[in-house]
Order: sequence, then structure tokens, then C-alpha cells
Amino acid sequence: EQVERMRLIVTQLLQYARPTEYAGYVETLDLNQTVRDCLVLVAHLLAQTRIDVVRDLQATQRVGFNRQELQQVTINLLINAIQAMPQGGTLHLITRDWTDGQGAHGAVLRVQDSGPGLAPGVAERLFRPFFTTKNDGNGLGLWISLGLVERYGGAISAGNREDGQSGAVFGVRLLTEPQAPAAVNTRDGRPGG
Repeated sequence: EQVERMRLIVTQLLQYARPTEYAGYVETLDLNQTVRDCLVLVAHLLAQTRIDVVRDLQATQRVGFNRQELQQVTINLLINAIQAMPQGGTLHLITRDWTDGQGAHGAVLRVQDSGPGLAPGVAERLFRPFFTTKNDGNGLGLWISLGLVERYGGAISAGNREDGQSGAVFGVRLLTEPQAPAAVNTRDGRPGG
């Protein structure tokens, strides 16, 4: 499974050079099942920690996305949360339906950790290429995830928890209706405008 995941990551990097040639097959996916599948893929990392996983998976809306790409985004967020809690903690995985009142709707995934949270000024730089707060990171994971989510009309947000607890929370808002992959932005090479 890990070799296949690495192959998919390389393919995703190639998508930035020629996104229309590598556009993923869009499916209507159960976000809750995707989260459960991704937990299996990071189980070996969780087994080495003292992290409790709390699942609050209540989304009923299916989302339009490529299965492997959505797994890549979700796994990246899970790994980041796990790495933010080296001494252990709690990982909350929350899914909910959303609607904007103008006909758009879908599901949102929130990945919430109990680590130290984001330092001041970091949130606005997190999605830039090559920005990292880790000693062994390359700074591409969140940038790639943002590009993949935006390709299908979604959005990613990052910030600190607002419930009085320490930790960061990442939100991924996805649409029910699949959208065609967006054109490449020639300024930074990412899909979207």
C-alpha cells in the first residue's frame, strides 16, 4: 500500500506540469469512508504514539473528487497532526454536511490535534511551496493538498482551535457536485486562479 501511495504522490507532482493530462477520475465518494480508509494507512504511525483518535463522522453528503487524491490530502493532514503531537494527545476527526444557501453543498472534514497549535504568522504561510516548520519536511504537502482540493472547487483552511484547547485545526470543504479540473495558474503553477 505504501509503494502504491508513493507512486501516486509522484503522479500528483507530475500533474502540476501537465494537469489536464493527469486529471484524476472523479467519483462521488463517501467522505466518512475515506477517513476510515486513511486511518488504516496511517495505523503504523499511530501505533508508535500515545494518540487517541476520536471520530465524529456525521457527514451524509457525498463529495465529487478523485479517490486517490482525496486520500492523499487526508493522509497528509493526518500525518501533520500526528507529528504535531510527539508526546501524545488527541486527534479529532470531524465530518459534517455544509450548504452555502445559494445551491452549493457538500461535506467538510476537520482534522484537529491537541499539539501546541500554529505559531503567530504561520497560518498564512502554511500553503506556500517549500514552507515548513519541520526539521525533516520539504514544505510541499500542504501546497499540493491545497492545489488538489481547489482543482475540484473545494477549499482548505488552517488555524488554531477556538474551543479553549491548544492545538491546530485544518478544515477541508468539498463539493457534492464534481467539477472539471481547473486551468493552471501560470504565476505559481498550481491549478486554479
